[in-house]
Amino acid sequence: MGLLSGIIGNKRAVEVLTRMMNNDSLPHALLFVGQDHIGKTTVAHELIRKVLCHKGALASHPDYIELKREVDEKTGKRKANISVKQVREVVSMLSMTSMSGGCKVVFIEEAHRLSISGVSALLKTLEEPRGKMLFILRTPSVDSVPATVASRCQTIRFSIVSKEEMVDGLLRTGIGKVDAQEASSHAMGRPGLAKRFIKDSDYRARVETSEAKAKEFFQSNIARRLAMVMELIPKGELDAAGELKKIVSEWQGVCRDALLDRLGCESLVMKRGTLARLSAQEILERLERISQVRNAIAHNINPHLALEHIAL
Repeated sequence: MGLLSGIIGNKRAVEVLTRMMNNDSLPHALLFVGQDHIGKTTVAHELIRKVLCHKGALASHPDYIELKREVDEKTGKRKANISVKQVREVVSMLSMTSMSGGCKVVFIEEAHRLSISGVSALLKTLEEPRGKMLFILRTPSVDSVPATVASRCQTIRFSIVSKEEMVDGLLRTGIGKVDAQEASSHAMGRPGLAKRFIKDSDYRARVETSEAKAKEFFQSNIARRLAMVMELIPKGELDAAGELKKIVSEWQGVCRDALLDRLGCESLVMKRGTLARLSAQEILERLERISQVRNAIAHNINPHLALEHIAL
């Protein structure tokens, strides 16, 4: 059993980190890169437990510091960025003597959310740490953090996990074969979503309903598609942009599978079910429109206009 045993997928990342631990060559700053739900946080927490020699909840360890966006008391939502005040508080804590006499660990779960001032406040400590400490920064891509931050870290890349590897990993945790296969199909290479699909019945129900609506949407006539836009994101929805992102991601998966099925690549299909009424060319056109919307989400596109663009 390795130092990071039980992790599903990302063998390369786990091997590199395990070798560093075994050789006592772990750098003071690691940048974990990859899309959401593929294991970055799971690996980070497991690695931190090994470094701190701690088996319990990390929050209970005196030398563990987690830096993340604060919740706005007025709105109940997380703030847009990690503030410079938060960073300065962490830097101040790092200047103190370790409570356990060992290493201090800082986990920044959304490094790309650091404010510009926050980055500036962190750089000196990141470049010249005082005493034994470890920074783990989690982010979607190297380009999503300033080059000054990335250059001070060793990058560890995470990638999606194959369906076969996902099923095997879930089976090893005691999950039944049927549930493991269904969860892996849903997760599309993301172990975190597979585990949530199995453990959270409400989430599972929402996913199944969403997939059914996606198939209905693409196989309905244009009048029905336009009518469904308002059903999918009601006018009163507070997080319309977040809902748009979820819908577009789901629709892309449904269309991808339908296209692969049309092309005779059944072994690559992640989920079951096809869009029987659409030709391969029609599915490609819908995928192109979905891609256009995904690229526009970062520019605050109107969610309803975005869905209408796909509907047309």
